[in-house]
Amino acid sequence: MSLTTKSLVEAAMISPAMVDENDSVTIVAKVLLQSNKGCVFVTSIGEVIGIITESDVLRLILREGGMLSPDTEAKDFMIKPVVTIHKSATLAKADDLMEQTNVNRLAVVEKEDSLIVVGLIDADMIRSSIKVELLKTLKKRQKYLQDK
Repeated sequence: MSLTTKSLVEAAMISPAMVDENDSVTIVAKVLLQSNKGCVFVTSIGEVIGIITESDVLRLILREGGMLSPDTEAKDFMIKPVVTIHKSATLAKADDLMEQTNVNRLAVVEKEDSLIVVGLIDADMIRSSIKVELLKTLKKRQKYLQDK
C-alpha cells in the first residue's frame, strides 16, 4: 500500500500520558484510566525510560497473586526500551517499525535519538488514518471518472 507524503506520524499522533519512574502502581493505574490511551510512558528527569500498558498492569496483578504492594513503583514493572519514531516519519514507516519490533505503540519524538516524547501513535491510529486516506483517494478517482 502506498501512502502519500502527507501521511505523517505527526498528523495522526495524540498527546502522551506520563508517569514518573517512582510513581506507585496505584498512580499508574489512575493515569491509565483517566487518560484512556492504553499506555503511559515512564519518565526519569523528563526523559522517557519505559512504557506501561494496561496489559502490563494486569500481568503484574496475576504475577502477584492479585495482591499488589503499594510500594511497587513504575520502574519495577515498566517495559524497556521504548521504541521511538520521529514525528515527520510516514505512517508506512511507523507501521513497518511496529511490525519489525513486535509492538503496538510507538513513542513519537521531535528529534532523532531523543528520549523526550511529544506524542503517541498506535496501530489503530495508523489503520484509521490509512482508511481515511484511501477513501479520499477513491472519491477523487470516482469524481475524475464521472467528469470524463
